[in-house]
Amino acid sequence: MSQPNNNNHTKPNGQDTPATYTHWLVDPALERFPAGEQRVRELNRRSLANSKPDPTKTTPPSAQKQDWTASLIPHLTLLPIPPSVLPPNPHPGLTYAYTVQPGHCNGLRNLHGGCIATLFDYCTTMPLGLVSAPGYWLYLGVSRSLNTTYLRPIPVGTDILIHCEILQIGRRLCSLKGTMRRASDGALLATCEHGKFNTDPAPSNI
Repeated sequence: MSQPNNNNHTKPNGQDTPATYTHWLVDPALERFPAGEQRVRELNRRSLANSKPDPTKTTPPSAQKQDWTASLIPHLTLLPIPPSVLPPNPHPGLTYAYTVQPGHCNGLRNLHGGCIATLFDYCTTMPLGLVSAPGYWLYLGVSRSLNTTYLRPIPVGTDILIHCEILQIGRRLCSLKGTMRRASDGALLATCEHGKFNTDPAPSNI
């Protein structure tokens, strides 16, 4: 999930200053939700709330959200996370269900390649909530690479499952994997490898 880092609070001499760090999805209050399924579901709830237009504003709903992923999030459903894929599993992960919407398709009425990449960008980031801690991926990082392979067309109305897992994670870098499969028969539709960089401030500055 590529997002701007607004956490550049520094003194003139370049040292960090204590500051209130803000993020469109994450804030220090997220620590109240234990790392694992509870934290991921809270991230999911915040994402859904952020994707809804504000009825108190006079601007068009499409102009209220700078994050254009907002049009995809309401159509994603986070499935129950089995204990077997939670930490201490070496590759913790989760699965989203999604039905291809007409507005997310290209002229051939197949899911647009850009939407596939965006779905992967968002969904593969969420497993970080299974392992995050202050200073350690709490702010979900920023993308370094997102390599997507398209295997089959995905027509409008198709029900798909997007499975995402952490392949490797360290203090600064992580590697994530995503697969899209047709829900009806498990056929593989697309895959991705997602590399991210941790942008968390030091725990003392959060």
